[in-house]
Amino acid sequence: MIKETARGMAVHMLTRVETQGAYANLLLQKNIIRLTDSRDRQFVTLLVNGTLKHRLTLDYALRLHLSKPMSSLPHEVRAILRIGAFQLLYVDKVPSAVAVNESVELAKAYPKFTGLVNGVLRKVMDKAWDFPWPDVKRETVRYLSVRYSHPEWMIQRWLKRWGVEETGALCRANDEPAHTWIRTNTLKISREELMDRLTQEGVTVEPGTRIPESMRIQHFGAIDRLGSFQEGLFTVQDESSQLVAHIVAPKPGQRVLDACSAPGGKTTHLAQMMQDEGEIQAFDIHEQKLELINQSAQRLGITIIHPQLGDARDLPGVKLGSQQRVLVDAPCSGLGVLRRRADLRWQKEEKDLKGLPLLQLAILERAASCVEVGGDLIYSTCTIEPEENFELVKTFRSTHPEFEPVNLVEDLPFDLEDPRDIQQASKGMLQLLPHRHNMDGFFLAKFRRTSQ
Repeated sequence: MIKETARGMAVHMLTRVETQGAYANLLLQKNIIRLTDSRDRQFVTLLVNGTLKHRLTLDYALRLHLSKPMSSLPHEVRAILRIGAFQLLYVDKVPSAVAVNESVELAKAYPKFTGLVNGVLRKVMDKAWDFPWPDVKRETVRYLSVRYSHPEWMIQRWLKRWGVEETGALCRANDEPAHTWIRTNTLKISREELMDRLTQEGVTVEPGTRIPESMRIQHFGAIDRLGSFQEGLFTVQDESSQLVAHIVAPKPGQRVLDACSAPGGKTTHLAQMMQDEGEIQAFDIHEQKLELINQSAQRLGITIIHPQLGDARDLPGVKLGSQQRVLVDAPCSGLGVLRRRADLRWQKEEKDLKGLPLLQLAILERAASCVEVGGDLIYSTCTIEPEENFELVKTFRSTHPEFEPVNLVEDLPFDLEDPRDIQQASKGMLQLLPHRHNMDGFFLAKFRRTSQ
């Protein structure tokens, strides 16, 4: 039995991800609360997310020193080798000898493989990054895949769109640790006041420069244990996600529909911008997820959100032309948030992209029918794939002349610098990319209904 040290806990979680398809972020939320030291919690998070993100590169480095396939080893031994190699290759703060010795200690739970773990990791330690890569010119896809630990099908798609240099930049951005961003609950406190409060709680705070409510935090331990969090003074939400409510731009007293609302980050932001005046119907197909919206709204002191159980393709009970603002934050492939979801790149397949646009369009069609004349329809995803974004919007517009694009430049809380972005935004669409904007990959489109 592997001891429940920080490294041991990481091995257990990585094994569950590989053998059961468990979600790493949910496992981390559930398990690290058992660790009393915040440094241990951060270390486990680093090991799990880092090892998952770089798994392909780690396996490539390990296979150079293995006399048998990785697939022939027990899953726990694979995880021990991977977290050992991850520390040796990616974590400067862990001495190499410690990384090897601690991995060997873990392997003692599998005595047959202790020598293998020790020998292989010592070779990785000695060689470090001095090993042969695939040839970048002759095997471009394989090189980028192995070097930056992304599935080859993703690399192939991005190479066709952007070429080698920009594809590499995107992969590097996806491999970076994801920062933690929070949104000030301006119903209760100003951003400046919240910064002072968090500083008093020992949190390192940096205000965002693009979203007026945003700030980046570090050294915070367990967020839900902070008094400021418990009092509902903020919520965790990435800057790209915070941007959506600014594009929706709801006003106090309006009728708003959020067609795909769970877990509620954007929904509560809409309510916040409405000063908790008006009505938001928040739909989701899963009843348990609606409870997350309720809990978040209660903590933040929001009263105008009305969670509704229902398929976004049907939106039962919502009358035609009854809503002044309608948001479709559509279910998508999520390929814009790979740096935030460490295991996502290994859970997706290219065939998954084929059915999603049909679902997204069906939701958008029904949502559009709910918009009153003069009202706005906003479509957003957390993906960077054109089938789910630009091409889908083009398909929708071809059959809905009653919707006109809205110039997003007017709603953005920051100035665009890239001429490509300005041109897009003037036509009512904007694609954010991690390597260009240093934000999660998001797509936004806004239309105004000008006639029945």
